[in-house]
Amino acid sequence: MLIDDGLMITEEKPKVNNIIVDNFFMKKILAVIVILGIAGIWYMNQSPDLPEAVPYSDVIATPLKNGGSNPVNQETSSDSQLDPSAPLSSAETADSSVAQDDVRGEYNLAVPFQSQAPHADWSLPYQEACEEASLIMADRFFSGDSLSADQMDSAIKELVAWEQNTFGYYEDTTAAEVAFIWQEYFKGSAVLDDDVSVENIKRHISSNKLVVVPAAGRMLGNPYFTGDGPLYHMLIIRGYTPTQFITNDPGTKRGEEFVYTHAALINAIADWPRPHGGFKDAVTEEEMRSSQKVLIVLDK
Repeated sequence: MLIDDGLMITEEKPKVNNIIVDNFFMKKILAVIVILGIAGIWYMNQSPDLPEAVPYSDVIATPLKNGGSNPVNQETSSDSQLDPSAPLSSAETADSSVAQDDVRGEYNLAVPFQSQAPHADWSLPYQEACEEASLIMADRFFSGDSLSADQMDSAIKELVAWEQNTFGYYEDTTAAEVAFIWQEYFKGSAVLDDDVSVENIKRHISSNKLVVVPAAGRMLGNPYFTGDGPLYHMLIIRGYTPTQFITNDPGTKRGEEFVYTHAALINAIADWPRPHGGFKDAVTEEEMRSSQKVLIVLDK
């Protein structure tokens, strides 16, 4: 109580109770926001409902709908060599060995995963190693071996050294060069197929083959890429559902069984728009978007 000029003035007390109530509700609102944020991150990191992954050791024993055995390694002979310097139009094309009636509604091959930066080091050569990482994962699928981060790291370095000795470079290798690497280094069968369609990719996967695709990376729209994403990228298509392709995308640590819609992946498929890799002249995003589409079909 204050006295001013003989008048008694009652001092107004602060509204402590209102402040306490306001703080309480503010904390509740912040808590709800945090919980929703955590739930959102958890939901984004959950794998979608995908078909069970099938290891290579099991695929030959899996009967097709019409009673036949699964065709494995029937497209080409390992003696058929691709010329990495030849124009793509002259490369051997694939003839799928699975009839349309035998294409499964959904399928998922158990390809082991490690990112192209297995120890989260995105310096060279790892930032340029999507092609190498894709082939290494494919090799481990066909051999039935596991793939640790240390094994991926060593395998990338060994393959990069081989490429530098063979080509004089390892960066931005073309589809034809990647097929050549698969044949020469990994001793497998590789086919270049210019029928880039959903049904054709499904037929190859149903044949228990892996489809590696070059892509205009910034068209993929992968939310886990840094910035706009890579100008040129490569990844494995290991399976499919009625609406999505199941991939091992080495460009992110979250790339195992990463799904792209059929349309998104088909639209992004694009070969390196130069006669061979290792070019230092600038390749524009528009060139990548309009470059030739091709599938690299791998078998044991």
